[in-house]
Amino acid sequence: MRMLVGLVTMLLLLAAPAFAASYDCSKATGADEVAVCKDGTLSSLDSEMAGLFFAYDKVPMLMGSNGDRQDEADAFLASRKACGPDLTCLRRVYTARIAALKQGLEGSMQQYSDLQNNVPPVTTPLPEAIETLIAAYGGQCERLGGKLVTTANHPAILSGDLDGDKIADYVINTQPMACTNSATAFCANAGCQVQIAVSSDRFADPIDALGATPTLIQNETGTIARLSVDRTNCPTAAPGDACWATYSWKDGKSSVSYAAEPTPTM
Repeated sequence: MRMLVGLVTMLLLLAAPAFAASYDCSKATGADEVAVCKDGTLSSLDSEMAGLFFAYDKVPMLMGSNGDRQDEADAFLASRKACGPDLTCLRRVYTARIAALKQGLEGSMQQYSDLQNNVPPVTTPLPEAIETLIAAYGGQCERLGGKLVTTANHPAILSGDLDGDKIADYVINTQPMACTNSATAFCANAGCQVQIAVSSDRFADPIDALGATPTLIQNETGTIARLSVDRTNCPTAAPGDACWATYSWKDGKSSVSYAAEPTPTM
């Protein structure tokens, strides 16, 4: 997993464009292309998007077929062209595309890690109760006056047997999701919304947490869930340490513990 992350990071660095945007601004003709070249924020977003797509294109195992990649790229270009010179529209389209690319990369890297660690994959269809939890995020976004971004309206999901009943449990991470008009609908300074739902209570009483990088780890006692959380949960953490919450189950009951660990370096 660490080698794969390093490879993707190297590819993103190699993908740094030669122009302010990912194309030659001196040859820009469309209203959308010209607007991107003239706006520093859009140029930065375009460069970030190009780097992410470069990783997809150069590391085939991180994505589906070349046809799928091209279809998604064509759809983005069509959406961008439809914006014309509208800066707000262009920023929205770029933000959604970047979120979708990041979600794809993170999901594929997690799948690769799961394969290496023999973690059972998420099965479909998902249990109805899990689908209900996921659907609730749309209502949460609407109550804030926004709508889920079409290309980023699904959370990242991990599955494993956390409570020891030999039935899949689920960790739902909202980090890949985006809500228009509300940048903090799912994520804020303390982290993103994460829900851990287990089968022993029919997924009816999920654990709500705030954090990042949820992972499932198999140890000698079973499967545990770990989540990077706000450092206030680890008051004795040294400078540079990260705070991790560990959720574990014993005899059907959950518990959480916090521990400070050095922030990993690549």
